[in-house]
Amino acid sequence: MVVSSRATLRDQAGVKLVRIERLAKQQREISFRLSSHRDGSQRLIMDEAEAHRAFAREVAASLQDPVVLGLIERGVLQN
Repeated sequence: MVVSSRATLRDQAGVKLVRIERLAKQQREISFRLSSHRDGSQRLIMDEAEAHRAFAREVAASLQDPVVLGLIERGVLQN
């Protein structure tokens, strides 16, 4: 039996960082999914510190993207 839980850790400028925990038998696996509205991509990262660094880099890139800035100005995305 596999039990999975998800929790949004951070959400800014169309970038979302989600913690995913999977429990199977007596093993626990934690990973982090980084998704971006800027390019529609998703990355799975195993290291939490790297996930937070990647989140910060993607937020900075998103805040330079004219499409994302337009969505923030219209209230579609929150900064």
